[in-house]
Amino acid sequence: MTALNVIIDTPLRRTCQLTRRLRANTVRWAPRQIAAGLDFLARAAFHVWRQRRYLTTIKLCNMALINIQYRFKSTYVLGRPYRMKIEPTNICNTSCQLCPTGIGMVGRPRGVMSFDDYARLIDRLRHHLVSLDLSMWGDPLICPDIYRMIRYARDRRIWTYISSNLHAYKPGQDQGRRIVESGLELLTCSLHGATQETFEAYQPGKRLDQSLEKIRDIIATRDRMGSATPEIQLNFVVTRRNEHEIEAFRALARELGCKAIFSNASMNARFVGRDRKLTDLHLAPDLQRSRRRELLEQWLPKNREYVLEPYRQMARDDYDPSRWNGSKLYNCDWPWRASVINWDGKVVTCCGSFDPKDDFGNVLEKPFGRIWNSRRYRMARRSFKSRLAPNDAESSPCASCPGFMV
Repeated sequence: MTALNVIIDTPLRRTCQLTRRLRANTVRWAPRQIAAGLDFLARAAFHVWRQRRYLTTIKLCNMALINIQYRFKSTYVLGRPYRMKIEPTNICNTSCQLCPTGIGMVGRPRGVMSFDDYARLIDRLRHHLVSLDLSMWGDPLICPDIYRMIRYARDRRIWTYISSNLHAYKPGQDQGRRIVESGLELLTCSLHGATQETFEAYQPGKRLDQSLEKIRDIIATRDRMGSATPEIQLNFVVTRRNEHEIEAFRALARELGCKAIFSNASMNARFVGRDRKLTDLHLAPDLQRSRRRELLEQWLPKNREYVLEPYRQMARDDYDPSRWNGSKLYNCDWPWRASVINWDGKVVTCCGSFDPKDDFGNVLEKPFGRIWNSRRYRMARRSFKSRLAPNDAESSPCASCPGFMV
């Protein structure tokens, strides 16, 4: 990264972190609107700066149109999402304890997106797509074509990003060179701990020292090749089991020359009351509340800065998902600015949609535009400003969501 990039990038990123925390922890309506506005301006400045090489007049006009419609919560959206997740695979090689894949829940069948299907999608989406995240419920480095996929998007002026646990990465082999040559802009390494004890609490059976060795190998390869990319950041999802290591993790990131990213954990409490196949067990309300409290007691951090309001409500038995039908606690932008395409082509509204029942349609079978403004997508957007009828609410993943998939 050049000196100019460091001078501009670092303050912008820190401002975004500050405004995101401010928005997440502001509950009253008027201050929340102000916080949301500040957060939008901070993130807009950061993303325009970061993705400046990939912007075109058409993309900028589409972004402006989308953001106007997002502001007014339009149900029918004329623009197209300028951020997307396309999942190369939902196969994973670890057991992250707050991930439905990691704990063995069975959603859609396991598989890998073919490169031909991926290339056709990119060719259709590239005129409005600014940034692409090739991560979802699996680890992208497991996908045999991942480097080719990154390069294909990069060559079509799309900013690329992946998040990986690095367990499929082999130091000293060809992967470091292939990552750099792919043109990947940003690599997030999932660690969630500064010591072996906390690292293994979240990723059982894995070794922190091996992950650090892989990060050093990627950095050494990048520097040897004289490349500024990928930028590498270390992810730390704050939980009760690792919150005491926040400062140690910052120090570890500085030692490696990476950025430390701290984020709120999703407890995936929405799956409490379901079995591994996502079948509703129809638990009695008191038993469901008891199981939620047990989950929170195990993982929810004591540091209130990293505890979202819905979890506070769950902790005091005051959580009612039906209250979010027509009114959100957080001003989520997924149904307007972004979208997700799973490895099998199925489109869902956000990164928290794990259950295949949330699918809105298959982009390999029909144009994305038809799915984007389908009735279910429109109802998802409508749930942000008016209460959905029971039938629509039952089929909408957004109706019972507070704006953060809990």
